[in-house]
Amino acid sequence: MTLRRLLLASLMTAGLAGAAQAQCDTSFTLVNRSGSTIQEFYFGSSAQREWGVDQLGTNVLVNGQSMRFRTRNAGANDFRVVWANGARADLMRVDICVTSEIVATRSGIEAR
Repeated sequence: MTLRRLLLASLMTAGLAGAAQAQCDTSFTLVNRSGSTIQEFYFGSSAQREWGVDQLGTNVLVNGQSMRFRTRNAGANDFRVVWANGARADLMRVDICVTSEIVATRSGIEAR
């Protein structure tokens, strides 16, 4: 393959990947099925080192409730739930492009 064709193929592949990410729906729902109140909720790109601010703010999420969010980052994201008793659970490297729910359960959190 000539250098010109190789470069053209690389550019086309990069363009397709960019278009696929642009079409990614980064919205999701946090669902609380844990039996306890969620006090704090954090999420962000897996490339970040810090959790940032609590996305619930002054709100809490009681058992049976859900709340809709949108992340700015397509691709891999990390999630943390902190319950009212101080217990916490982390879920790492979730592809938000194929995930519509983050569900808090009695045993932790999972992506669906």
